[in-house]
Amino acid sequence: MNNGTCPRCDSNEIIANLSIRGGEDHPSFVEVVEPEPANRPFIWSQKSERSHFKVDVCGSCGYTEFFAENYKALNEARKKGYKST
Repeated sequence: MNNGTCPRCDSNEIIANLSIRGGEDHPSFVEVVEPEPANRPFIWSQKSERSHFKVDVCGSCGYTEFFAENYKALNEARKKGYKST
C-alpha cells in the first residue's frame, strides 16, 4: 500500500504506519541470530538482529500489510549467515 491505494479493493482509505501491540506486554518482532562457529571460542556472545513491525490497514476492506522497521539490518545479517530462531 506504499502507493496509497489498497491492492485488494483499490480504495485510498489507508490507515498507515500503525504499531503492533501484543505478546506478553511486548510488541511482536522477528529475529535472526548468528550461527555458532565450528570452533567456538571459550568466550563467545551470539549476535542477533531484531525488527518490530509497522502495519498499513485498508479502511474499506481490512486488507493488511506488515512492514519490518529494521529491514536493512535484518538483510545485512542474512548476508552474514544469520538464521531465524
